[in-house]
Amino acid sequence: MHKTMKNRMVAVSLGAAACIFAMGSATAAELKVGYVDMKSAVENTADYQQGMKRLQALQETKIKELRAMKEKIDKGEKDLLGQSMAMSPDRLAQKQQQLKEMRKDFQRSQQDAQEELGAEKNRLDVSIGAKFQKVISDYGKKGHYDMILPRPVFLYVDSKLDVTGDVTKLLDAQK
Repeated sequence: MHKTMKNRMVAVSLGAAACIFAMGSATAAELKVGYVDMKSAVENTADYQQGMKRLQALQETKIKELRAMKEKIDKGEKDLLGQSMAMSPDRLAQKQQQLKEMRKDFQRSQQDAQEELGAEKNRLDVSIGAKFQKVISDYGKKGHYDMILPRPVFLYVDSKLDVTGDVTKLLDAQK
């Protein structure tokens, strides 16, 4: 999930928690509060798990491509070392330039692969994050909750307030 979304949720939650404590015990007892382990709720959804499988498959493909490029570079370097004495200076310079270009292409491909994987992970997080926001909002309204907070905000919270399982089921039901 996006760091900004997590940070925003934590900031809002801390503010909400401060409000609860400031209200006094009689008013706070009347509030209906729940909490969600956001990480668990999101990571246990079918969509997230399928997305991670796609991401892992893409990563494996990129690794294979990069290994093949690296092997080609290594072979070219080995061949150059073995044949350099028999080559003319022009041919040697040409082979060295080719290897230099291959190394540049390899580095670019590494960067491109990292960017592509990062973009795919970001798309997955944004997609699941949008669903998460909608599900939490709908769940809170239908359940007449005053607040649903992320779990990491509290040092202790009674497990009877945990709505993570319900949220995960609702996320899975979203299409």
